[in-house]
Amino acid sequence: MIRMLGCLQPRTASYLKGELMTQAGDPIHEIGVVLSGSVAVTKETPLGERIVLSKIPSGGIYGEVIALSGEPSSRATIFAAEACTVLYILPHKILNPCRNVCPWHSTLTENLVHVVADKALFLNRKIDFLVIKSMRGKLCTFLYEYYKKTGNTTFTLPYNRNELADFLNVSRPSMSRELGRMRDEGILTFSGNTFHLVNLTVLINYVE
Repeated sequence: MIRMLGCLQPRTASYLKGELMTQAGDPIHEIGVVLSGSVAVTKETPLGERIVLSKIPSGGIYGEVIALSGEPSSRATIFAAEACTVLYILPHKILNPCRNVCPWHSTLTENLVHVVADKALFLNRKIDFLVIKSMRGKLCTFLYEYYKKTGNTTFTLPYNRNELADFLNVSRPSMSRELGRMRDEGILTFSGNTFHLVNLTVLINYVE
């Protein structure tokens, strides 16, 4: 592992909560690995509204698509969702085999390919949510997918209410009202970011 870090020659940087890390239009030449805290990747609409494209937790990476594609600049704005430390690696340091031909380097390259593929699937799924017209359809589909992912009717989302509204491309007040109606109808209960699906059968009827 120490030899691999010597080959990669990474650098680290720390950010305060809410601090701007990359502005849309800025060049991105490095891949960021979140060592602690979390990072929010956002997009500004023509009307000035901010949409959260993804939230990168500790252990996640970002910037890999732009850095690997050779695009001249970022199309997203990146903030520190909470105080965080990020390790930055130049992509050619990962893609070019080192003289030591260490197995760690090969594993890192394979993992990077998987991450890029998973990121593409995630963005495609976000587009699917954008075309769902009804608020309840968006919420039920999103919550049902987390139920399938966790295998449990009780789970905690990685998004707060503002971030969830941004992800689904809806207003927070309207989303909160709809969640309140679903709670009153006995479909689910919630406390903060933790949800419990009370009546899965009814919820599935609204999944699109």
